[in-house]
Amino acid sequence: MKNKTKIIYPLICLLTAIIWGSGFPFQDMAGASADILDGFMFNGLRFFIAGIIVIPVFLVFEKESDIPKEQKKIKLKHTVFLGAASGAILAVSSALQQFGIQLTGESGKAGFITGLYLIIVPVATFVIFKQKASIFVWVAIPISVAGLYFLSVTNGFTIKTGDILVILCAFGYASQIIFIDRVGDKISAIRFSCTQFFAASIICLILSLCFGNTTLEGITTNIVPILYCGVFSAGAAYTLQIIGQKHTPPAVASLLFATEGLFATIFECIVDKRLPSAKIAIGCVLMLVAILLSQLPSSFSLQKEKVSKKK
Repeated sequence: MKNKTKIIYPLICLLTAIIWGSGFPFQDMAGASADILDGFMFNGLRFFIAGIIVIPVFLVFEKESDIPKEQKKIKLKHTVFLGAASGAILAVSSALQQFGIQLTGESGKAGFITGLYLIIVPVATFVIFKQKASIFVWVAIPISVAGLYFLSVTNGFTIKTGDILVILCAFGYASQIIFIDRVGDKISAIRFSCTQFFAASIICLILSLCFGNTTLEGITTNIVPILYCGVFSAGAAYTLQIIGQKHTPPAVASLLFATEGLFATIFECIVDKRLPSAKIAIGCVLMLVAILLSQLPSSFSLQKEKVSKKK
């Protein structure tokens, strides 16, 4: 049973990355209609759909009948409060990503830039929580910067505004990963997911009503991207992320989530029926190398793990 569990949850993380990657071309399609469908409305609708489809999932799988009534109430309060906080982070991060894709029209590149969160997470945890990172992480940082250069810089040293937004999005997603890792033991995973979707949806819809330019035509024209990103990229993938991250070692989970950028580029090339340019290919390879390096354990951590097992 233990061996099966070790296999199932990493596969859930990998499936999460595949679904995330497949959603980038659909976000690109919606981004092409920015004049009639703003990014806030797009995200608000897809997160609302995600919340709706997750409701029957937790009704079936999270009855928690064996948990005492008082503990249920406490856990529910934690789940709702923390889920709403995560939803706020998700709303901001997804908006930055969507507007970045709208401005650049390059979903594959956005997928790789978003993957910078795998470098940001260990640095942030070291600075904020004093958790030491391996030497490989510090080697990975300049490599990732080089990869970002090949992916983002087109004319001289000019970086597109959309790329900057996606970089900020990477910091947002890094915050969410750290947040989920910190609160994982206090939450009911599927209910947490449902709460964060509705919280993110409400925030995005309010922002759209205040600052957006969406028309009914914009919604009907982009119904396929909205439904796909709502059901799969949001509803399925983010819920799988919480479940997989809760039961998979962080290093393994992060490595599997990192393949999101790879799948984003693969799906973008399939949709556009083209091969990536040499420059983008070099950037992708450098980013992958950086991501892989950042997940390698140091010899010290391996020795420490062996000692703890012996004890």
